[in-house]
Amino acid sequence: MNRGVVSAVLVVWAGAFSWAAMDEEPLLRPDASWPDAVELVQGVVAGLPDVPVRMEAQLQSKDRRGTIEGTLNAEMKLDWYGQPPSAEYRIRDAFGAEREALRLDWSEPGRPVYRYSRGEPPASEPLPDLYRPIEGTDISWIDLSLSFLWWPGGRTVGMEKIKGRMCYIVEMPAPAGEAGGYAGVRLWIEPRIRMMLQAAAFDAGGEVLRLVEVKSFKKVRDLWLIQNLDVQTFPGRHRTSLRVRHVAVAGEAIEEGGKGGGEDS
Repeated sequence: MNRGVVSAVLVVWAGAFSWAAMDEEPLLRPDASWPDAVELVQGVVAGLPDVPVRMEAQLQSKDRRGTIEGTLNAEMKLDWYGQPPSAEYRIRDAFGAEREALRLDWSEPGRPVYRYSRGEPPASEPLPDLYRPIEGTDISWIDLSLSFLWWPGGRTVGMEKIKGRMCYIVEMPAPAGEAGGYAGVRLWIEPRIRMMLQAAAFDAGGEVLRLVEVKSFKKVRDLWLIQNLDVQTFPGRHRTSLRVRHVAVAGEAIEEGGKGGGEDS
């Protein structure tokens, strides 16, 4: 991971406009006064926890009527400021047996080094298509790892209110040569708390393929942590919910079963 990216500080734009006066409908007329897309995305990256975090979550895949079709568990170990920065994701079945795992290491700036394994005990295998759904869910490895935050380029294309918070819309083009069918990803970024509240992957024709929505988040100490998010696949509208059950920061448990300090949003 580029250390310059990690240490970047979100620029503060004071008095440029009144948030309360903004319409709730999307504003899609690019404005020269809007912040640069790189600054916005760097602000999100800079706001990632600067201490090791371990999260346990449940994944539930549902049909368009909301009927649960399958349940999996996910474990995420995130050390964005480590030497080197790293992220590790493990997918387990409902009984705890490991199904798949992916580790990312940013030993040098740019594209991370990936290591992938399957089974119990884990066996190393060639890297799969990172855009494919994981184990019948609607979440891909690209979505789960938020890899699009490190894609180069991007432009600020609009504004929209999400969960009562005004967000800038940033469009990130997929890197040249990437497989998987994404032409790019649109990010809805709330600059005050430096969080991405929504992401939509789209194809070359501009049609949405997958929508990631942060349903709730909580501030614990000085960290903004995602609690629940939904991922929906189009056009079938199949949906997967991710619910964080347990969080430990630097080895100390601070969140269990959705209870704890902070405030929901």
